[in-house]
Amino acid sequence: MKRTAMLLAILTSMVLVALACWPRSILLVNAHILTLDDKDSVADALLMQGRYIKAVGRQERLSRDLPLFTTVVDMEGKTMLPGFVDAHSHFPSAGLAQAGLDLTPPPVGNTGTMTQLLEAITLEAETYPEGQWIVGFNYDNASLPVQRHPTRHELDKAAPGHPVYLWHRSGHMGVANTRALHLLGFHDSSVNERAELTVSVVNHEPDRDMQGRLTGLLQESAAPRLSFLLRQLPYRSLFDTVLSARDQYLHNGITTVQNGFADKPSMLMLRWLQRLNVLPQRIVVWPAYDKMASQITLPLTTSPPASPSKALADAIGWQGRSQRFSLSALKLVVDGSPQGRTAWLSEPYLTDASLPVGFRGVPSMPEVIFKKLVLRYHSAGFQLAMHANGDAAIDLVIASLTAAHRQTPRADSRHLIVHAQTIRQDQLEALARLGASATFFPAHTYYWGDWYRTRVLGDARASRISPLAQADLAQLRYSIHSDAPVTPVSPMSMLWSATQRLTLEEHVLGPSLVIDRMRALRAMTIDAAWQNYLEQDRGSLEVGKLADIIALTGDPLTEPDVRDLQVQRVWIGGKEAFRR
Repeated sequence: MKRTAMLLAILTSMVLVALACWPRSILLVNAHILTLDDKDSVADALLMQGRYIKAVGRQERLSRDLPLFTTVVDMEGKTMLPGFVDAHSHFPSAGLAQAGLDLTPPPVGNTGTMTQLLEAITLEAETYPEGQWIVGFNYDNASLPVQRHPTRHELDKAAPGHPVYLWHRSGHMGVANTRALHLLGFHDSSVNERAELTVSVVNHEPDRDMQGRLTGLLQESAAPRLSFLLRQLPYRSLFDTVLSARDQYLHNGITTVQNGFADKPSMLMLRWLQRLNVLPQRIVVWPAYDKMASQITLPLTTSPPASPSKALADAIGWQGRSQRFSLSALKLVVDGSPQGRTAWLSEPYLTDASLPVGFRGVPSMPEVIFKKLVLRYHSAGFQLAMHANGDAAIDLVIASLTAAHRQTPRADSRHLIVHAQTIRQDQLEALARLGASATFFPAHTYYWGDWYRTRVLGDARASRISPLAQADLAQLRYSIHSDAPVTPVSPMSMLWSATQRLTLEEHVLGPSLVIDRMRALRAMTIDAAWQNYLEQDRGSLEVGKLADIIALTGDPLTEPDVRDLQVQRVWIGGKEAFRR
């Protein structure tokens, strides 16, 4: 009897273990499924088994011969898509407003005037002990009625007992008060010649007035790194930043997030947060050359690497790549931003009193050095993601890639230009011939379109920014991105901008350059996955791919205003990660 009972106990335990290991099956029915496969097929049922998609198609067919213990879920006609793939942002920086003072302007935030901005700093200072840094995030001079940056003296008056630094929404500049400037190593000088002042713009030195005194504006390399600013904030607030960013991306249906300018510490932090299940999303990182140049060691052998990501991982000594955490491209920066007039153009910016006549911006590094870097890392098998906003910067990228391919031909390098705001038609065609691609930032038309028209580029050039329709004509593959925290994490707003090109003042900026909604959806899913060599396991809802799936409250192809749509449910690897 005892022997029989023991055998039954063992058998029961084996059955329970087998059931626990059995891949869970979920059949989603009564759905409107946009698969975004090669044919843009539409289905009404999808079967998930474990982490993967087992079947997609008609409900009647999929309901037959279901796997054991399948759960059937009625989606009540909801539209379903592959989880969005973040083509380019700076995760988890979208949560920065949780860590410091939120100065985001309307329509996203509430800081709409210079008075409101300075009052917010004064109120913040009252809650801090004297001497503690006050760091504000996401102010934007282009959105203020006065259309200028706050000065260091205004910040001195707002918070006299504190170092103050305000991080511009573009991420390319900021303003500091006198105390902060001194702590950063900047002091007034006796420079008073206007000709000498122009050098500060070119070399990204602190901005100065006509008498050579510091104004407080710090652009590009003169600005403190974000990592420095974050070290001035309480550790708990930094964790809140991560949690806020996680939820923003998740609630907007982004199942693969990206840090597009990473250093080794941030990569390690993200991987551990993922392993501890703090972050359910998949992560793609672009290690930044600016931050990791000294850590890149190229192999002595000339044998071709297994893949671009493997070549990059080996060069920086990174272990543990997986479907959840991927290295993709090495990030290089060619120029700055149009907002700050530091993008490198072929024709001058509109006349501005703060700039010399004929100013076109400058490259972020000497041209000869950039060309050598492209050749070196292309030849080593890397994929390169190159930040280039101005068309002169894009000319340099094209010339560098052309020379690199001539010396070391590669059939599937997938190098890409990031932002490409002022790219020309001839440049789109040249990139297509090189097998390169672009990731565009269409929300620029909404947030800065009016600023570009009236203050930076003029009507003609402003109307050509982010030319998605022209890229299609040139047969250049592309994705679209938010560049969060520069603009909010919102794929539906990105889709709206790409298909409307409307500015804040309701001016249609280049109406011939809009694309249709299906094309925009592909640019946020399968094309974004392709740019990172991830199209084999995500970006579309097909058999064998990861079950990264989202359900929306309506159909993005027919909803009158797609910005009204919300993500209702999210599955990542077959597990529900969010339900509204």
